[in-house]
Amino acid sequence: MIEVYQAEEFGNNEKPYVKVAEFDHDSLQEAYQDTQNIDESWCDKLIGFGKAYRSTSSGDVIVVNGKAHFLVPMGNGRDGNKMYSNWGDTEVINNFNANGFMYNGDHKIFAKDGGLLGTFTTSMKK
Repeated sequence: MIEVYQAEEFGNNEKPYVKVAEFDHDSLQEAYQDTQNIDESWCDKLIGFGKAYRSTSSGDVIVVNGKAHFLVPMGNGRDGNKMYSNWGDTEVINNFNANGFMYNGDHKIFAKDGGLLGTFTTSMKK
């Protein structure tokens, strides 16, 4: 079973998520492919999710059989002050919450003026 969650604020994992799809298979790659707008809206293919959604992208989460896979964005949203070191990767996380969550990967935090406040290495390594 797969559930696909999209960040309500594009690329910001610290804000709420909305569940946009469920699939009865267990392929992460297939779920990602199934939620892309290529020739037509992927939502047109699903029954019960009558709303149009964007393609799955950075910052979104795909839950496969209870294990959350985070599509790591560049940082915590357009107005955020964090830059994630491994952006572009897909990483298993253990603290997904549809109301938003703190990403525990390595990151840098910047002040409003752009100055570096700190670099954080966390204990979430595999």
